[in-house]
Amino acid sequence: MNDTREKLLEVAFNEIYHNGYYATSVDKILKVANMNKGSMYHFFKSKKELTLAVINEKISAYIEDKYSVLLNKKDNYIDEMIILFKDRKNFDFVSGCKLNNLVQELSSKDIEFKNSLEKVYFRFEEIIKLVLDKAVLNNEIEYKDTKNLAVFIVASLEGCIGTAKKSHNAEFFNNCICQLEFFLKQLKK
Repeated sequence: MNDTREKLLEVAFNEIYHNGYYATSVDKILKVANMNKGSMYHFFKSKKELTLAVINEKISAYIEDKYSVLLNKKDNYIDEMIILFKDRKNFDFVSGCKLNNLVQELSSKDIEFKNSLEKVYFRFEEIIKLVLDKAVLNNEIEYKDTKNLAVFIVASLEGCIGTAKKSHNAEFFNNCICQLEFFLKQLKK
């Protein structure tokens, strides 16, 4: 049973990522998953509930897995952050960011979507803040307002991804991320 639920989440995650929430039907998800409606409704009452699970489980885990590795670093926090931000091998610049796509499409339409997406975003910002705090403690940077700096960094990273998405071109991401890199390196002592 857990395999069925996991498969539904994975298929919904991919379909919604590539096509958007409103353009993705339950029938399409079920067809790709090779399941019937009973399988879905055993786990989720609606497409909305399925999508909330995608946000709370899949997208949240994606952000956590990708960015929390920075918390395990022992030094060179700014450089490590830049390396991670620039690593976009196999990234889909046509489809864009898994998290930001849903924020753009859903956060103004539904309070439950907004709250779930905001929670993931807040965690993303918190991870970056914790990394910046470690950089301050390690005497790598001198900066007092790491919370707002983290918000700026995440917004900048998401903006770089969005800039590439609008043109379907990684070169726009690379040019933009180099400017973020320049800014971050200016913080170093």
